[in-house]
Amino acid sequence: MASNQFHRGVNTSGSDHSTFSAVDIDSHPPTSNHSPLHLNNLSTPATLSASTTSASTLTRQYSMNGGSSTSPAVNAATHPLNKAQLAIAEAMALKMHEEEKRKRDEKKRKRESEEQWSKQIRNKIELERKKLDELENHSISSNKELYSLFNDLQMISHEHNISFDTPELVVVGMQSDGKSSFIESLLGFQFNIVETNIGTRRPLIIQMINNPQKLEPSCRFKKEIDSYDRPSSQQQQTNNLDDRWEEHETPVNELTEEIVKRTNEKTGSSGERVSAEPIFLRVEFAGCSNLNIYDTPGFRKGGDERLKHEIGEMVKKLIQPKNRIIVCLEQSNVEWANTISRPLVKKIDQDFSRTILISTKFDNRVKELRNRESAHKYLEGEGIVAKKKPFFISLPLKRNLEPHKFKEAMKDCFLEDYRKLLEVNIDEARFSSQIGIFKVRSYIENLLHEKYQQNLLPSMLSLESICKKTESDIQRVRKELEENNIVTLKFKVLKFVQNFNNQVERLLEGSVVGEPDEYGQTLQQEKENCSLPPWPAFNFDFNIQNSEYNLYGGAQYERLLNEFEYVIHSKEFPETSINEVASAIGVSKSHNSPTFEVAATNIFQIKSKKVLLPLMDILLQRCSYIMKRLFDISVSILKKDDSESSHTVSLYDHFLTELKAQYHGFVESIEVDCRNRLRDDFDMFTKIVDWNLLNGLSDIKPYNYLNITPEETKQRVVSIMEGPKNNHDQVNNNNDFTSRNRCIDDDSYQKVCMIAGRLFSGIRFFLSKIIRNKLNAFFLDPIFQKLGGIMIDHFSKLSDQKYEEMFQLGIKELESLLSRLEAQLIDCQKNRDKFKEVYNRMKQQNQQQQSSSSPVNVSSSPSFDSAQSSKKQAFDQHHNSPLKSTFTTNISESDDYLFN
Repeated sequence: MASNQFHRGVNTSGSDHSTFSAVDIDSHPPTSNHSPLHLNNLSTPATLSASTTSASTLTRQYSMNGGSSTSPAVNAATHPLNKAQLAIAEAMALKMHEEEKRKRDEKKRKRESEEQWSKQIRNKIELERKKLDELENHSISSNKELYSLFNDLQMISHEHNISFDTPELVVVGMQSDGKSSFIESLLGFQFNIVETNIGTRRPLIIQMINNPQKLEPSCRFKKEIDSYDRPSSQQQQTNNLDDRWEEHETPVNELTEEIVKRTNEKTGSSGERVSAEPIFLRVEFAGCSNLNIYDTPGFRKGGDERLKHEIGEMVKKLIQPKNRIIVCLEQSNVEWANTISRPLVKKIDQDFSRTILISTKFDNRVKELRNRESAHKYLEGEGIVAKKKPFFISLPLKRNLEPHKFKEAMKDCFLEDYRKLLEVNIDEARFSSQIGIFKVRSYIENLLHEKYQQNLLPSMLSLESICKKTESDIQRVRKELEENNIVTLKFKVLKFVQNFNNQVERLLEGSVVGEPDEYGQTLQQEKENCSLPPWPAFNFDFNIQNSEYNLYGGAQYERLLNEFEYVIHSKEFPETSINEVASAIGVSKSHNSPTFEVAATNIFQIKSKKVLLPLMDILLQRCSYIMKRLFDISVSILKKDDSESSHTVSLYDHFLTELKAQYHGFVESIEVDCRNRLRDDFDMFTKIVDWNLLNGLSDIKPYNYLNITPEETKQRVVSIMEGPKNNHDQVNNNNDFTSRNRCIDDDSYQKVCMIAGRLFSGIRFFLSKIIRNKLNAFFLDPIFQKLGGIMIDHFSKLSDQKYEEMFQLGIKELESLLSRLEAQLIDCQKNRDKFKEVYNRMKQQNQQQQSSSSPVNVSSSPSFDSAQSSKKQAFDQHHNSPLKSTFTTNISESDDYLFN
């Protein structure tokens, strides 16, 4: 009975596949000399150990039998375990086998799933590679027409000095953010500036010109002799633009050496200086677009404060013009919250409306994105303006690649990043447009298309205006040649000089006749263009009146005086060592008692001269700069006034040179006179000190002159300039130094320095008022009272021979000018017609794109227009705002006669 019960669970014949259950075990009758059989009784440690060992043996036997479901035969008589234990072992063996089988199946399913997912990724990568190839082929074919259109516009703009705001890229970022590598990716070839390890220390302006005939890059540098000088409008119209460029081309493998050479000539080879003077490089290549790219010095996080400030100001100036697209680069391993470049850019472009945000070296970051959530969180760009999507790019590290290999290496970098993102299953529809340099290039291409459309009509109208102005200039020159004689010229010269003086006075008194938007300067522009050193040790940010407005003449002069008052009031008494104090206490001719007042006076005299005199020199030079600017503005006004026949003498360059020399000479003479008077006043205050400087001056509030923080200085200056806002701590003016003890302790040292500081404060206050009065009386007033008489007197006394020298050469120049103007008129009219042709063609293309977006016409629209429409949709998707139909709007606002 017991044997049959057992063989129901362990079938020695293998015919019964059933396994033991709890019922089978519990149904066993008790055997002799043993307690009733229960599972709990079998679950002792020794029993389970033996059962587990048997189960493992049975499992191995089962596996050796090929993994069949038939249980192995067990000889119950000879087996060391009893029947119940064998049953448990058999059950455990089967359970372990099933678990192992489940794990094998799970691994198999996982392996098959991974293989399937890897295959999908490989297919997506290959599909993406094909898309890149197709995009490249389409871009080459479609962009040829686009480039040819805009290349003509760009050349016309340069040839005739048209204000055509051609879109330009300014690349900004921290040092080693990959600015030069990014520019190489747009150029389509490497020139290894990144291998110099010195960083960009001068702005590098690359003028890219698409030339389908240049299968290899053709590179020429602009001559350094005039790369930063701004020629006059007449020179721009008459000179050959090619004369400004080097005659020879520079091979690509020598570009770095030439850039370093030109950089060191301006900044030195130490790498501690930068220069705002740019290097110009023109590149003609079949693989690039018509675009100007500015590679700027990198922002710095630490190091020399002066150098960091100079770089920041230089870059802000370069990104200021509205036609420039700012490309802000940031390394991907820098968290969004810790970025430095973006806050600096935001000061100029607050809403990032013309800024492209790019995270470089993405390959260093993408490997850290372990799952979908972390990838999405990073790609969204925390802290960025809403709806502003950044790009993420990786570029080849390998150098010296041929252009075609460089292109393939860029593709490989993008596809590797894309593969890693696919592995974490990112939302492709949401983020794919942000990944890779090719998406950046496509976005820029669409953005340029929009910018060109916006500027096409204004440029065409400007060219039409040039045609009319050229016709007017031809009539003036012909009339001048017909009426040319010494008597007539003298009369015209004197009348012109009188009108010139009137214009200078008018600009000083205040007038918009000089076109402030064109000729005015902001305070920052004034500082950058005056070629003078900045205020020494002045790092405060005060609210200077009208600092952000374009001013000239009297308004600009008043702003300078306001700025000077802020500067001079911000100067604190210089740090004085105890050694200086001890040395200043000498001996008198008549006694040896220490005279602390004399020591304080000597220290005050020396320190004041060192701190305040340089400010006066800079102020006078800035005043001269402002007054000298009025020459070009006044002459420009008079040239445009066709109602005065005398103004035709402005056509003679030799006369204008003589007039300019006399005017500048007058300004320089009053600068010298004013400087001498101010020096006399300074000596008057410091040579013999009047101690009344310390008494009865309610405007001078005592404070701690020795331990002053920059914030306290700023509060004090603001209180003086804008009215009191807080009270400064009073100090003890106990100046009783009658002791004969010459020992300098901390108390006597502090008291001597406080007296000197008090004297310094007094002269600082008085000079701020006297300098303004002196400038008004001896710089500004002479221009009103003396300039006209001196200028008229000079030209009245010129001999006939001098007039012949000025105007005889001028007659030949006029004849040459007439020939150039006649040729220019023909050229302008021809190019004006080209503009109209381009405009009408773009108008037609725009209408085709609009019709191709209609469901009815999608199937029949040209492939080119379909591609352009797709590119536009991608552009809009990244922008998160539709392209404005500026082109269509401009059409409706244009004059019909212009297009007939």
